[in-house]
Amino acid sequence: MTLRNLDNNLKNILTYYLITLAIGFSLGVFYVYLNSEFSTSGMIEQYLGNDDEWDPKLPKTLADLVSHTHEHITMFSIIFLSLGIIFSYNSIINGFWKKMLMLEPFISIVLTFGGFFIIRYISTNFSYVIMISSSLMYLCFYVMIFVCLYELIYFKKNKLGELNYEQNIQY
Repeated sequence: MTLRNLDNNLKNILTYYLITLAIGFSLGVFYVYLNSEFSTSGMIEQYLGNDDEWDPKLPKTLADLVSHTHEHITMFSIIFLSLGIIFSYNSIINGFWKKMLMLEPFISIVLTFGGFFIIRYISTNFSYVIMISSSLMYLCFYVMIFVCLYELIYFKKNKLGELNYEQNIQY
């Protein structure tokens, strides 16, 4: 079974779900930009605070970090589980890259959100690891979303309900 061979009603609900998920995820990325401008210094300021008279920020407490990390690890795990299950049925990307795109985000979730503890209490240099891991996580998300949407919207069933060989791109 592949995404392209699904019943049209199921294809439609998956398409709407993936578009809605992408909008929500993208708003989260935009929120990160508004708070840190995608910079290590902005990220460090979010967790260590600043002395700015006009826009003061307090350092995150342990309770703040635990709450933030708990919420994000739980929600991102659910997001990537549901997306990974849908992506596993795509017929465009197979083999190593399919496995990598499905599994890598779970590593990045732990590094990214667990890393905020390291920034706050051990070393601000870990912000570079967080930038790399979060970038990989976002890249995997958008690749999986676009591949799934492309197959759901543009690929059609053939008479046998199978993928034509010339339409199957393997990386």
